[in-house]
Amino acid sequence: MPLIRILLLFLFFGLSFLRAQQWHLASFGKSQYVPLEDFCHFYNFSSFDSSPTQDIHLSNGFTTLDFKPNTSVVYIDGVRHWLSFPIVERSGEIWISRTDLSCLFEPILRPRMIQTERVYRGVVIDPGHGGSDKGAVSRKGTEKNYALDTARRLAALLKAKEIPVVMTRNEDVFVPLEERVRIASFYPDYIFVSIHYNQAYGGGHGLETYALSPHGSPSTNSGRLYRTDYIPSLGNRTDPLNILLAHDIHCQIIRLHPGDSDMDRGLKRARFKVLRENMLPSVLVEGGFLSNSIESSLVDHSVYRQKLAEAIARGILTFFEQVNPHRKRAEKKAFASGDSGL
Repeated sequence: MPLIRILLLFLFFGLSFLRAQQWHLASFGKSQYVPLEDFCHFYNFSSFDSSPTQDIHLSNGFTTLDFKPNTSVVYIDGVRHWLSFPIVERSGEIWISRTDLSCLFEPILRPRMIQTERVYRGVVIDPGHGGSDKGAVSRKGTEKNYALDTARRLAALLKAKEIPVVMTRNEDVFVPLEERVRIASFYPDYIFVSIHYNQAYGGGHGLETYALSPHGSPSTNSGRLYRTDYIPSLGNRTDPLNILLAHDIHCQIIRLHPGDSDMDRGLKRARFKVLRENMLPSVLVEGGFLSNSIESSLVDHSVYRQKLAEAIARGILTFFEQVNPHRKRAEKKAFASGDSGL
């Protein structure tokens, strides 16, 4: 397989890098990859033992990465992230996909390097479903009502911090997906957070956060590439911001369950309409499975929905601080001690 040696002085994968770096590129299937050795050198990660059967732990003094070669999951500071393409082992060397480097690792490891012309100041909150569309249903309630209640709680928390808020719906009405996206388009300096609760055959378990799949990469739950994955999407213009926002929120919501690692279903990728056609940095949060009797009982308690709203708010404030460095750090202090335990 041909190996291309390249020297990139200031642009790599569409991102601005501070110093020259000698990278190597290889193509495996339809994807391009860079060696883990180059990755570690650039981000100052520790050395590693290259073994396809051994879990790899990396640290640069600020961030830890844990993964196993030939899998699609990486733990960033202990938080599960699903990769667009597996980390692969070839001839004793480990490779990371170019897509994941530019659309996952770079935004999370160096958020202040994200190029943006805007100062983001507000939030469009999108309570899922509504009206005739109940969404997921449990014996205790419906997704549409839980999502609306959680959204209202989140709105109150953000307003208390003087962050402007717009709701795509503030009552039990049906709002088409295209209308939710249209509402968001009127607020170009806002971010978009869609709130849902989950359902699955057999019960399901845990919390998920979704960002838009990068162009030319599969959705996490599809497991394969389709022709539609290569169609350019408006939402891909904010790929680095999408993944950073999803990461910041997901890191916070899984802290609601410190004793249950299975609650972390991971940060995933999808092409939901409200993500795909949205011009704002956008995420979709799944706050638990109503098809799971234990989780549905938890979601039915207002104290849990309040804590979930607080966790999402902490993630949003972290995001604003990272992409708007001039914001006062004091903005998020009120949420700093949010793990009161459930």
